Amino acid sequence: MKLKKLSAVYLIVSMGTALFASGNSCFTVSIDKAVWEKFGFQYPATYVFRVEGATPNWVVKHRDAGASDWTFVEKRTQENFFNGIECARLDQSTGKLYVSVGFKGSHAKEIECTGFGSVVFEGMSKYYDHRKAAFTLSNDNWGCNPWGHPGAPWRGPTDDESDNYQAALHVCRSFHLPLSIAINSRSAGSNDMWKIMQQELDRYDLSWEPAVHGWTHPKNADGYKTNGYHNEIMGCREDILKHLKNIPYGQYVVEHILTCGYEDDEIQRIDDGEFIFLRGFNWLDNPDSNDYVPWNTKYRFYGIGGLNTKGYDRWLESREPKGRYYAADVANANAIFDRVYQMGGIFYGLWHPDRFKNSVIYDPRPGVEGKEGSTLMHHLAYVANRKDVWYVANGWLYCYRYVAEHVKVTPAKP
Repeated sequence: MKLKKLSAVYLIVSMGTALFASGNSCFTVSIDKAVWEKFGFQYPATYVFRVEGATPNWVVKHRDAGASDWTFVEKRTQENFFNGIECARLDQSTGKLYVSVGFKGSHAKEIECTGFGSVVFEGMSKYYDHRKAAFTLSNDNWGCNPWGHPGAPWRGPTDDESDNYQAALHVCRSFHLPLSIAINSRSAGSNDMWKIMQQELDRYDLSWEPAVHGWTHPKNADGYKTNGYHNEIMGCREDILKHLKNIPYGQYVVEHILTCGYEDDEIQRIDDGEFIFLRGFNWLDNPDSNDYVPWNTKYRFYGIGGLNTKGYDRWLESREPKGRYYAADVANANAIFDRVYQMGGIFYGLWHPDRFKNSVIYDPRPGVEGKEGSTLMHHLAYVANRKDVWYVANGWLYCYRYVAEHVKVTPAKP
């Protein structure tokens, strides 16, 4: 396919506003090859173009740099509900074209926009598809404790004998909420647990992200000395990659979720350049934890951060039975979400499923004060399925952030 001759060529560098202007409709986007080989970055990042003269038959195509075949990017509108897919959306009211694509077969690819009078690259969207706010969920301790029934036969999400983490995953899936799950690979879990995990990945529905927690669950430096820092962290990653296939967005583990939130220099030294995101933890509400964590230039990852904006565990455990519906408790969590949503921030939520009974915390019945229903279920129903909120697992959130901060965009050669 011949491309129109360029009158000028300018270098584009990642974030920022219109760093160049051109009528050219083809662009090359690229990231560091070595980092791409380690982490893949297949989660779609959103490139923002200012366009004029859009025709009804406009199209966007992409391909790996140097490849001969183009792939058409599916069109979406503001009326569609979607997350984490490759697509293009035209906002006629602002003249903005949002193109969301990921890196798959190469660290460099080409994007071509046709059916427009002019196309100007403006920069990277802060959030996927230029959403107003983001919501990210995680669970800690799959495989850690026997009372969480790791690997138990499936009896449904409200049966107390079902694997607590499989139950949590099914519930989050029902709300279209992607979930990061921290795995303890050599504690109470068994081959049956790995089989369940694989079954859930084999749905190919982009519903959850396996993350490193540890071989066991060390609470401090002495705990790490039992098996060694490297075994606890990198050994856990090796176990995950050995046992699990079909991980969404490529066969990578990009997140380390710290056990008990414990951190020290040795953990960061081991993790240096090995993960994209290190998620911290405490039991408290952290209302100021509502934005991206900065890049750690010394240890080459985002973090340590991402503390829970709302401390779900303490909130749900404040009454007996834990997690039972109380209108005031629902209103409290919803108000915190509303605050983050209005400010255009990121809401970090997490809980430990093995601290609760499935029959209570996932009770789907309408709320009857202190008797029926679930505080968590009502809260998740409130925050879910909004078309202007980006729902994303922790690690994918920061894969997106890395591309947005490090990608290079240039006009393609004619």
